[in-house]
Amino acid sequence: MNKNNFLLFFLLSFLIINAQSDKSVYNVYDFGAKGDGITNDQKAIQKAIDACKKTGGTVLLEKGIFLTGQLLLVNDLTLKIDASATILGIKSDDEKDYPHHLIDTKYPNRMLEDCQRRLIYGNKVKNVTITGGGTINGQGDYEPWMHVKEIGTEKDRPSILAFVGSKNITVANITMIKPACWTQVYIESENITIQKIKVNTGQLTPNRDGIDIVDCHKVLIEDSFIESEDDGICFKSGSEFGCKDIIVRRCVLDKLNVKAGNCFKLGTDGLGSFMNFDVSELTLKNAYQNSAFCIESMDGAVIDNLNFRDSQISNCGQAIFILLADRKRTVPDRKTRIGTISNIHFKNISGTDFTQQYPSIITGIKGHNIQNVTFENLNFELKGGIQTTNQTVMEYDGKYPEGSYFGNTNAFGFFVRHTDTVTFTNCKITAKSADKRPWLIQENTQNIYIK
Repeated sequence: MNKNNFLLFFLLSFLIINAQSDKSVYNVYDFGAKGDGITNDQKAIQKAIDACKKTGGTVLLEKGIFLTGQLLLVNDLTLKIDASATILGIKSDDEKDYPHHLIDTKYPNRMLEDCQRRLIYGNKVKNVTITGGGTINGQGDYEPWMHVKEIGTEKDRPSILAFVGSKNITVANITMIKPACWTQVYIESENITIQKIKVNTGQLTPNRDGIDIVDCHKVLIEDSFIESEDDGICFKSGSEFGCKDIIVRRCVLDKLNVKAGNCFKLGTDGLGSFMNFDVSELTLKNAYQNSAFCIESMDGAVIDNLNFRDSQISNCGQAIFILLADRKRTVPDRKTRIGTISNIHFKNISGTDFTQQYPSIITGIKGHNIQNVTFENLNFELKGGIQTTNQTVMEYDGKYPEGSYFGNTNAFGFFVRHTDTVTFTNCKITAKSADKRPWLIQENTQNIYIK
């Protein structure tokens, strides 16, 4: 998507928001809400939302704590959660509070079995804004939602927000805390704007990502602060719809020093595509043993034209992990395939205070090489300290993929394998402690340029 189209997209979003502001305002207190944090206000809030069905409008929550289960959004709606208000997700496993609902997507989607419960739900809606300066607390520390292995998959723990098959969605100036699962998920949707939000998942149990974008087009994420115990911002593709035309800028991604997840990730679900990403001015920190940037095509995804620039990494195990692999996973009516990764560019990236002795890893599959990766103006001070050079680096073996799984390789800066045309321009790669490994090891590569 070119610059003129982006400008048109955001102009249209501005006009939509302002058009909504001229419509009626429905205060949930007028529909019987108590706002005392004890009474279940689900029916009252839903009545206010339903009042917007015909002509649209604003549903206002202010001066209170509003306990509720699932809320179903409608078209042309602004859900305004004032700075004086908190939406409190009810601690309940009852179907009346969080009904299981299989998503209905345009293409067969691997996410069908996940994301079945949610607190605030937009199903095939358009022109919806959630804003106001307030807080949404998922109360994800509810005991039944803490035993992740006993529950099984993500399907039984509600996300705070979920949008499926929706268009023109804005989530701005909102704080979200303590999700039971992924904080917010957007699936096969278009024209998504997420700005000036705060997320803190708490250090609970796994699968509590900050933001999950699944097969969406025309997405802007900016000026946000994400503290998450799992992936900070994660793009997934569970269908042929794929992710494309994405801008992420001026965000802080803090992984809270928890073992699970990465700061910024594409994958692991990768069936369709990840194309045309412009990612800039990120602060990525506290990923424990895992990666600041993680790019994976595991299930046949086409990854092309990704640009990362002007970002700082600190207190992470690894700076960059890029993996092309074949997990042989698919959806109905689509044969398994091996994807591609090409045209990946990193510029003006600094990294310090690494917690592990891992290099960045770029590895494809023999016979399916990653193509055209460039690094310009990198300044990495790695941890170093390894005094041996005889490490054997495994090929990917089908298990859950993380850069940390490869362990200490025979390079301290970059390990590159099954990759064609990699360029390092004006890059400073050093080790804080003396390290006998070279900064770069390459295996089965062509055209490695160091300038």
